[in-house]
Amino acid sequence: MSFWPAGAAGALSLTFDDGMRSQLEFALPQLNARKLRATFYLNPADQEEGGQQVPWRERLERWLPAHQQGHEMGNHSIGHPCSLNVNASWAPHNLLRMTLADIATDLDEAQRRLEQVFPAQKATSFAYPCYESTIGQGIRRASYVPLVARRFVAARARGELRGELANDPLYCDLHHLSSWNVERQAAAFLIGLAEQAAVHGLWGIYTFHGIQEGHLAVTDVDFVDFLDHLARRSAALWVAPVAEVAEYIRSAQKAG
Repeated sequence: MSFWPAGAAGALSLTFDDGMRSQLEFALPQLNARKLRATFYLNPADQEEGGQQVPWRERLERWLPAHQQGHEMGNHSIGHPCSLNVNASWAPHNLLRMTLADIATDLDEAQRRLEQVFPAQKATSFAYPCYESTIGQGIRRASYVPLVARRFVAARARGELRGELANDPLYCDLHHLSSWNVERQAAAFLIGLAEQAAVHGLWGIYTFHGIQEGHLAVTDVDFVDFLDHLARRSAALWVAPVAEVAEYIRSAQKAG
């Protein structure tokens, strides 16, 4: 007997990071056309666009139609803190130099802003920027997973690009979920991950960035072919936002 709703063999969540233009202009219409709902992890920060500073609220309000269409607006922090063992200009908030209090302040303010613009959203998940879940370095390195667990229904980290290593709903840590970073992958590979997860009854989470945009992109052709497969396999593959799948798992575990 399947663990998943309506007898589905497996569950999938499609996630998109950083609120990129191609997600709004291309990915979202393609998802809606196939009645597939996703999670968009947003950074509610002021940002320069075309030489002008765009306020965080204006940037978030672009996503109101997506929210109203049933997609999740996830928390991806304000400052997108990373370490990656570099001192990069694109990562001014370096996890190696941050404290747990710094992270808490960032996440709480990001969530306050999300709730202002999307007040009807009942549950929110988090995505660790750069997939990293620790602060500090050496003997002072500490996990901020417990901090995240107190604030969000679930949180997405990183895993291996293998279908059978997706999340087992009976054992997974909902606040450090494995995901597949699938930039530059072909449709056949994306489909293979989904079908392997279904064979094993698991929950697969895809991490996308740009669609034909940026250095972590997938092509528009591969993306559409992948969505077409998910639409054809809707009876076997339950596709839903991260927070919704996490809530389902928590309810099922309590009932069991």
